[in-house]
Amino acid sequence: NLIESILECLVDGRQSDLSDISCLHLLLYPLEHSDYEVVQSTFYTWYRLSELIETTNELLIEKVKPYMEKLVDTLCTQCKLDPDHLGIPPETDEKSSKSNGTSNSDLAEFRYRVQCLIEDTIHITGALNCFQRMFDKLQSSSSLSWEESEAPLYIMSCVASYLPPDEDKIIPNVIQAIVSTPIQSGLVHSALKYTGVKLISQLENWIAMNNQQILKSVIQYLLSLLVDKELCHTSADAILTISQSCRKQLLNDLEQIIQATLWLDLIDNGTSSKLISRLTSMNDIHRYLKLLFDQQIQSLTQILSTQSDTNYTSIIKRLDCLTAIFRSLDFKATHEETHPCITIVQQLMPLLNLIIVRYRSSAKLSECWSRTIRFIIRSMRSHAKIFFQPIVELVISSYDDVPHSCFLYLISIIIDEYGHDQDLKSSIIVMSEHLTTKTFSILNKPDGFKQNPDLVDDFYRLSSRLLQRCPLEYLKCSVIQPIIEQIIPNCHLEHRDANSSMMAFLQTLVKLTSNKNKEIKNKSELSEIRSLSMSLCETYIPNILTALIRAIVISRVPSSIRLSISEFVCEIKTYMSDKFLQWLQKSLTEIPRTSKNGLVEIVTLKQYEQFYKALCECDTQSSKIDYEFEIFAKLYR
Repeated sequence: NLIESILECLVDGRQSDLSDISCLHLLLYPLEHSDYEVVQSTFYTWYRLSELIETTNELLIEKVKPYMEKLVDTLCTQCKLDPDHLGIPPETDEKSSKSNGTSNSDLAEFRYRVQCLIEDTIHITGALNCFQRMFDKLQSSSSLSWEESEAPLYIMSCVASYLPPDEDKIIPNVIQAIVSTPIQSGLVHSALKYTGVKLISQLENWIAMNNQQILKSVIQYLLSLLVDKELCHTSADAILTISQSCRKQLLNDLEQIIQATLWLDLIDNGTSSKLISRLTSMNDIHRYLKLLFDQQIQSLTQILSTQSDTNYTSIIKRLDCLTAIFRSLDFKATHEETHPCITIVQQLMPLLNLIIVRYRSSAKLSECWSRTIRFIIRSMRSHAKIFFQPIVELVISSYDDVPHSCFLYLISIIIDEYGHDQDLKSSIIVMSEHLTTKTFSILNKPDGFKQNPDLVDDFYRLSSRLLQRCPLEYLKCSVIQPIIEQIIPNCHLEHRDANSSMMAFLQTLVKLTSNKNKEIKNKSELSEIRSLSMSLCETYIPNILTALIRAIVISRVPSSIRLSISEFVCEIKTYMSDKFLQWLQKSLTEIPRTSKNGLVEIVTLKQYEQFYKALCECDTQSSKIDYEFEIFAKLYR
């Protein structure tokens, strides 16, 4: 804190007594502490120093540079993994952690923060200088332990993307050293190979602009690591990164690369589909996709050839794999073009049909199946319209048989994609009426909302989508009234997601009362939509507002649910401000001020009036409204 307070003086030198750069050595001492938090406590000061130093001030940079170099050297030592560490380095990114089978740790978080600090101070130390210093560490001794070698490699990977493309002395030697590493398991620690692959991946631009022989040796090395369970995903990602930068140079090798990664999609992660969609031309995509999906269809057909409960795990694995593939496909096909996945999905549909009919009693398998269908739709968008009817019929029959909430979520995705389509609106409304009837046959039972919060969550999410995508048709629909009515006795439901979905639905309804709603595509419908939504709001919101205030002060709903309520109240204030004042006043008269026997006054009339005034006058921000609700609720404790 002391050094931080005089940083500006250190940099501009206005006060000579406070501008002695040598005091920075005090900032180096905490870096050697064994506690990561102590080390990280200095990071902001280093950040701030680097911000204050302009790149044009070469004299000051030369003065500060030795301290920054010492900073990097010390951080390199602190980044070392434990000698008994097994497997690849821990990841900070949750997605990477799951795919690589590693977990987050304090060291992972620390290494990530070190990376950020080095990137922010690189204009002082110099990327090439830092890279060279770390390489010198690696060459300083032939007897370095694996963890002593991995740490400098990690620092090098932090600065690799900043290296000049014309550097031709150090980088070729570094790449050669990495690709010469024995690939056999057990000879070299997997963490060392992993960080080497990460470093190569960061050198993608340099590789693209330099010797093609280096590119070929890099690709061959990465392909050879695909058989390593710990390194296959990292290697595949590196292949994808480098292949995208070097597409032209690799045209002759593309077939080999895709063939080599095809088997990875049998495991779980959609690597080949990323390569196919990003690297191949539309002319070649059909052929490569056929290769990719043929093995998936063959594997799934074989599993389904025998009906057994033990098939669950295998089917789920295949469905997850299909989901990953469709999720990774990101090429764009115009409306005039035939989408390359149409014939593939036509082949898949009988299998997907068989799976859900045979195994829909399993909630987990139904969820995996729904996720696969969801990403087929998201991937193909309007091109998947031809599958709308069979998918909807399949989902409705499944929901009628076994009402898993995942089916409602899938329908909400279908509505999101096709709700604006005039050809499909009537079918969507008929479908929604059927689903509403089925859903409320469950929710209307005693404690139905409380016992089925996931169903509530996904149903009201679906209802919000209908208001957004086909508002006029849905507002005219008879089922919308009971959907709103059921919120009144259940708005105290203590399930965050379910309650949030109910409030989001009401917010969407209130927004439709605006004459400036940008989400309405057909402006000729605006007047009628506004009239219908206003009528519903005037009918139900006074009672809803009363029920919500009771939920806050009497039922004492948790703060997370109170915030969702506040967001809805904020929308009423924004879009229906005049009516809000009347409704709030009426609602407060229905909230008890005394105990049940009427003998004890809990809240005075003055306190009521203060709350009313505060809520009416506060800004239309949910946080402000939430604060006023919190203060008012405390009076009832």
